[in-house]
Amino acid sequence: MQTVQRRLIHKAEAVVAKETKLRDLERINAELKKEMIRLPGPDVGQRLNRLNQAVRAKTRQIKVSCKSASK
Repeated sequence: MQTVQRRLIHKAEAVVAKETKLRDLERINAELKKEMIRLPGPDVGQRLNRLNQAVRAKTRQIKVSCKSASK
């Protein structure tokens, strides 16, 4: 009977340890979800590329107009 009680106690302790670990993992998961929400999506990268292209085009236009104005 004592052996069965000891095994039951060990199993109960194992369950408590697993529940604690599960709660910690759930907390970490929630924190990661919050962090992922704050990160920019793929559309931000595409917008940056378009803006960079627009800046390069305007820079070229300005250089061309400066060269033609200095002549």
